[in-house]
Amino acid sequence: MKTLEIYKNYGVLGSEKRNVFTFGAEHATATCSDKTTVAIPDGWNVFETASGRTAVTAPWGWDYDIDDVLQGNKKPYFCAMDHNMNERRAELEEITQN
Repeated sequence: MKTLEIYKNYGVLGSEKRNVFTFGAEHATATCSDKTTVAIPDGWNVFETASGRTAVTAPWGWDYDIDDVLQGNKKPYFCAMDHNMNERRAELEEITQN
């Protein structure tokens, strides 16, 4: 099972009434954050770019920066447009919360 460590941020300016998920670091304006480990959905692959950033490849073969597709409020998910410009979502299962 492939996993990622993400942050569940609370009290982010402009999004005070909802959670904001980020990868790599806490959100700069969050009042507090929880680090959590999530499972990568089937068909999605994590890789490191030439510049050293972590990115994902969607099941339809397109590459995305994780923060560009990481969304959610109560639960995190990847949300991206496929080759037909249809919005596709893949829920990330939370394994642990630190």
